[in-house]
Amino acid sequence: MGRSVCIQKTTMAPLILYDLDASPPCCLVRIVADEIGVDLEKVPVVDIEKEMGTPERLQINPQRTVPALVDNGLNIAESRAIVTYLVSKYARDDSLYPRDLQKRVLVDQRLYFDQDFYNGILKVIDPSFSGKPLSQSDVDKVNNGLEILNRILEGKQWLAGEKITVADYATVVSLATLEYNPKSGINPAKHANIAEWISRVEGSSAKVTENMKIFRETIKKYI
Repeated sequence: MGRSVCIQKTTMAPLILYDLDASPPCCLVRIVADEIGVDLEKVPVVDIEKEMGTPERLQINPQRTVPALVDNGLNIAESRAIVTYLVSKYARDDSLYPRDLQKRVLVDQRLYFDQDFYNGILKVIDPSFSGKPLSQSDVDKVNNGLEILNRILEGKQWLAGEKITVADYATVVSLATLEYNPKSGINPAKHANIAEWISRVEGSSAKVTENMKIFRETIKKYI
């Protein structure tokens, strides 16, 4: 007598993203996930300090920040770490974050530059939330960063190599963050190389265009 065999399909747990529409790092993760076709189960966060400070979520991200990603028990914080992980594991190819070390190190270099640049931008937009006066030295540092970025882009289409990468997405979101404080007077578009590059990145796909539109609409609500 034949024996029936029951084959049970295994289902992979969804990727969970603790997400805030107004957060630039969260915007970066959403852009990259959409570009590589990864579906995220988004958990909206409104009050980061309170909602990411529960015992359960501190286990996920002790830094008490967003974005935070959970992938089948693996907990990842920091947007740039999240997007390089997503591309490395789920993308159909490695164009956004190359496996070749000589190409990858250029992307990493730009990501580290952008992280430092973004930290400076946060100081410029802080007065919009804290009410504190804007420091001219903070403005000068960001303007200096823009001059460096403009030089990096001289004669180039993209920040790292011959194709768009996660470094382009990260940096374009950082620049859009400046729109939280229009009173700063900082205008990235006054630099020709940056202005052309922003247009290329934001127009590189319909998904990027839509994500940047949503992000800017969120900024408008805050200001």
